[in-house]
Amino acid sequence: MIQFRDVTLIYPRGPGVFDIDFYVDIGELVFLVGPSGAGKSTILKLIYMDLMPQSGEVEVNGFLTHRTRRRYVPYLRRTLGLVFQDFRLLPDRNAFDNVALPLHIVGLARHEIRERVYSALEDVGLGERTHHYPRELSGGEQQRVAIARAIAKNPAIILADEPTGNLDAATSLEILDLLTFLAEENGSTVIVATHDYTLTSRKKGRLIEINEGRLLD
Repeated sequence: MIQFRDVTLIYPRGPGVFDIDFYVDIGELVFLVGPSGAGKSTILKLIYMDLMPQSGEVEVNGFLTHRTRRRYVPYLRRTLGLVFQDFRLLPDRNAFDNVALPLHIVGLARHEIRERVYSALEDVGLGERTHHYPRELSGGEQQRVAIARAIAKNPAIILADEPTGNLDAATSLEILDLLTFLAEENGSTVIVATHDYTLTSRKKGRLIEINEGRLLD
């Protein structure tokens, strides 16, 4: 599903990641844990091929970094669901339209988009908030919309980059519960990057630790 083979990427003006080697299987829940600047976001960007390694190789859903040209990266991303710390919702669109947008981009029929959007919003507990705009939603609800947008594509892999970073402790646990559910019940592979060790200690999942760009044994 996801394989890093001796991957190194060094930024021109600072550290990157060094000799990264790990494997994530289908349906796994994985916590990528480390302090800010440790390299967590870099690893996620390598997975969705926003960055390419300078040495080594990343394989994701059959896509190989050394063989995948830029014009084919969008095909990889159709198999991924991305969740970010800052939600990245369009402020002038309601919850339904925010979730529907990537489905329009890939050209799904309107009836299928409607079914997927309503199903995804129900799955995250926002079935009655479909016509609310981001400004009318709490931070936790906005993150749930972002998760609904990710899962509406029926992705094989969900990547969550500090998904609880802007939320209080109670809401953070709710979001983590939801991501855990997706891994355990829906069979999705879920990777959660976080600096918060207290969150990961409450959930069953494999821990991958990183610091200063290197995986810890």
